[in-house]
Amino acid sequence: MKIKMPLLFTMLGVPFSVAMAQDKVVAPSPSSRTSLDLYEQPGATQSARQISVSEAGLPLAIQATQTGYYKVAIAGRDYWLRGMQVRVHRATNAGCTTSVVAATGATIATPGAGKDACN
Repeated sequence: MKIKMPLLFTMLGVPFSVAMAQDKVVAPSPSSRTSLDLYEQPGATQSARQISVSEAGLPLAIQATQTGYYKVAIAGRDYWLRGMQVRVHRATNAGCTTSVVAATGATIATPGAGKDACN
């Protein structure tokens, strides 16, 4: 089966555009937590410093992830937060538009979500 390059790039580009959407740290977990531990490296045994939730400036854009930790910038400096101490909002995309129509007529589409799903 021979696939033309523009079609291949279009097919590959759909998942990557969704993956590039940025996740954010939006709240402490549990919500009663009043401070967050900041780590220099993921997996460190002791925190570099501790700040109040109000000082953190939520929401924080997640720059990277590593098993149980999120890298964020606070006051112009990079730190790692433990995943167990925060709630994360994951960026998602959903819609009813067709993403790709192959030459054979087969369709790859993104289904809608909820009670008003695509018909």
